Amino acid sequence: MPEAGLEGFRTEWAPSVADLLVDPAVSFALKDVLRTWEVRDPVDAARDARLLAEVLERRADEAVSWTV
Repeated sequence: MPEAGLEGFRTEWAPSVADLLVDPAVSFALKDVLRTWEVRDPVDAARDARLLAEVLERRADEAVSWTV
């Protein structure tokens, strides 16, 4: 089964909100966001999720970086 794309493109398969909410491997924090954002406009939610991912990736990179 193909993996969900994380590089700004879509693949044939990605988990649904319902799939993620019942998956014991998914964090409670992500489940909270999914429940809260489920009622939002999906385009706005997707745009905000991409921006959030970029900010958190930069923060993670800075946290593990040996140079400043």
